[in-house]
Amino acid sequence: MSNDDDTLAWAQLLLSVLDEGRRTATYKLAVLLALVDCCVTGTGSDGRAPQRVSTRDVAGRVLELYWGQVRPYPTAGGVAAVLRQSSQPRAITVDAVGALRRSTEASSPAAARLRAPQAYEDTLDVVELNLVQMPLGKLQRPSDYSADRSPAYPRFLYDDAAFHERVTARQLRAHPLHVELAPGVPDRLVGLAGLLRPLLEVHWTRAVAAFNRTAFPDDGLREFLFGADRTTLATLRDGLGDAQHGRCFYCAGPLSPGRIQVDHFVPWSRVPNDALGNLVLADSTCNGSKRDHFADLPLVERWARRPAAALQQVSEQRGWPLELGQSRRLARGLYAHLPDGARLWQERGVFAVLDRARLRDLLPLLGTD
Repeated sequence: MSNDDDTLAWAQLLLSVLDEGRRTATYKLAVLLALVDCCVTGTGSDGRAPQRVSTRDVAGRVLELYWGQVRPYPTAGGVAAVLRQSSQPRAITVDAVGALRRSTEASSPAAARLRAPQAYEDTLDVVELNLVQMPLGKLQRPSDYSADRSPAYPRFLYDDAAFHERVTARQLRAHPLHVELAPGVPDRLVGLAGLLRPLLEVHWTRAVAAFNRTAFPDDGLREFLFGADRTTLATLRDGLGDAQHGRCFYCAGPLSPGRIQVDHFVPWSRVPNDALGNLVLADSTCNGSKRDHFADLPLVERWARRPAAALQQVSEQRGWPLELGQSRRLARGLYAHLPDGARLWQERGVFAVLDRARLRDLLPLLGTD
């Protein structure tokens, strides 16, 4: 079988998982998205994705995915309620994340960790145990699986033998678990992130609409579930403006009132990351032109070399997590997996072709904290 045939067979198995996730709950979809994100952030200095990911890290990403979704959703009738994420009455993960968000009143999980570190870790304990006992062990398993009738099913993503309902919190604390990904899977997940994320989000949106038995408008619901909170980001404008000396990060022109926008340098659509380390101020024209494109490598280098002290000051003044290292690792993982010939945004209406040699020289810079 050729490599193309292997990839096609793998993709077909992945699509079957999406169908299962759509019918029963959103938790399998959350695990898949979390694995993609963990592989992106865990890439090494050579750009290769990690072969193993801790269940603690997976739980952290799942917590982040549900953070924006535990807000009450405003319906046309004016009644707001937290959306159901499963056809089952229990929602351990969703309830735990919702309780943490309400108790901390934080804008993000990272902010909640700063405000209430013990409550955050306790919530992460609940989320991790629930993942180990349920979706991690069942992600690849068909819903009608029976050990008596079907003794085997393809473990095409990872070895799931350690994940089952009998794992206890004490066992997990004593013996931390990892997801051992199958050969080739980590780099496939990162390389296909730009395709997988929107596909998973569409399945997730449709599932939530079905579980809540309401004809939600797909675009509005998807934006609610996965969009960035632009209103909250706007509070960072003054601090970022000072750090950038009142100039657009991209064109270096002066920022005019009414045309200032906060931009995710590493596109939100690829991996959601609201950390200050990933944010820049841009003129609305530049931001509207860049959209979800990856920026060209000279811009990446400029972004990675920003003075950390100025950003740290904004972080402390606004109580907003900085996470420079994580933001740079996200960029490293995604850029390292761009295909030859990828188009990178330079300025309005101008694109460049990825310079692979320059990227190799740049990768070590993106691994620094």
